Amino acid sequence: MPKPIVCLSPGRTPGRCEQLSQYLGFRNCFSKRQWKYFVTVLLGLIECEERKTLTGILRVVGEWISLSGLSRFMNKWSWSVSEVAKTWQERFRQRLEPEVHAEHERLKAERQKSMGRPRQPS
Repeated sequence: MPKPIVCLSPGRTPGRCEQLSQYLGFRNCFSKRQWKYFVTVLLGLIECEERKTLTGILRVVGEWISLSGLSRFMNKWSWSVSEVAKTWQERFRQRLEPEVHAEHERLKAERQKSMGRPRQPS
């Protein structure tokens, strides 16, 4: 079965490109060598149609990377899980902030006008 092209740079092809390029913000969480493995895992998780094991991920990725290297990346290399989580949380908040603000404004507009000070939406 033919596979679509998946690219890391944003804006080249629609669809799967956005799936991968959204993770470019995590670049500062990894060293150059670790970034290669991180991208490999992402590509593998996007493309893998079988069980999501390390060998299954390596089967669908075009670049040759050793299973032991990928295993070391997952288990032993010192990259900060908390730094990745913090980066994800900041990005999540930035994306949702306009929607939350719009919902607050919608609720404010729907509220019945009454005497006194209005309650702040929670």
